[in-house]
Amino acid sequence: MAVSEEYKKFGTTDILMILIVLFWAVNFSFLKIVFREINPLSFNGLRMFLATIILISLLLLRGESLKIHSRDYWKILGLGVCGNTVFQLLFINGLNLSTASNSSIIIALTPVLVALLSSFLKHEKLHLLAWAGITISFLGFYLVVSSQYGAVRFSRQGLWGDLMIFGGNIFWALYTVFSRPMLSRFTPLKLTTLTMAAGTVFFIPFCVNDLVKLDFHAVSFQGWSILAYSAVFSLVIPYVVWYASVKRVGNSKTAIYDNLIPVLTIMIAYLLLDERIVPVQALGAAVILAGVYLTRSGYLLFFRRRRPGYRA
Repeated sequence: MAVSEEYKKFGTTDILMILIVLFWAVNFSFLKIVFREINPLSFNGLRMFLATIILISLLLLRGESLKIHSRDYWKILGLGVCGNTVFQLLFINGLNLSTASNSSIIIALTPVLVALLSSFLKHEKLHLLAWAGITISFLGFYLVVSSQYGAVRFSRQGLWGDLMIFGGNIFWALYTVFSRPMLSRFTPLKLTTLTMAAGTVFFIPFCVNDLVKLDFHAVSFQGWSILAYSAVFSLVIPYVVWYASVKRVGNSKTAIYDNLIPVLTIMIAYLLLDERIVPVQALGAAVILAGVYLTRSGYLLFFRRRRPGYRA
């Protein structure tokens, strides 16, 4: 029996996604460092603007046009606001209030949210084991945000940060699922460029006051270097690769790579920020990953057992 595109064999797309996950894992710690010099909204406004300029330049160098059909205006605008403006507002402010480790663990819930949304839109059907995995994942989320000792503290500020990251996850899931139909008409680079440009335009009103007050001369070489890294290796390259992966292997298989983010982020945050993981936090991370595994793979394993001759 044939399987969907989501279950193709490991290949170039997978290797690129693992590399992107590494870029994102490093970015969590880099952002916590740069926030000591540049406030989150100013930093994000600058890196989104820089990313937009780079993407437009790349698109034009490839000979692609920025023109789109009138029927796609609102779709591009919606994706841009959802996956860039709103997601970035929630993510950057949430990370500022939370820890790099906590934020990355909560990001690991993305595949669950993508699966839920895909099920709601009838893009795929979830087995009972998948629903069990979703329930388990949210239990892990509760453990993470309610940890009270060590690097993670149950405070109003930290809780709001964690909840903002979770809210950002919802908008990233929407961005991922609703972008796939658009990839039949746009290349990953063009769709990334258009949605980034749209998202940046609507992000500017939220950061313009902070940018006006920013003392650019006081920003160190390290601060500008992190800005460049974050624009290129956290936005430009990852967003293009993410769209390419969604186009090639689908929403869910692309989102599953978010599972690797907390593992790498926690190790990097320990080295760069001296963030220490505590037992309850580790348990929450393990429960989330177990839930994600059931959500994505549980029903497939069940399907194989019911049909011994099945070939993935």
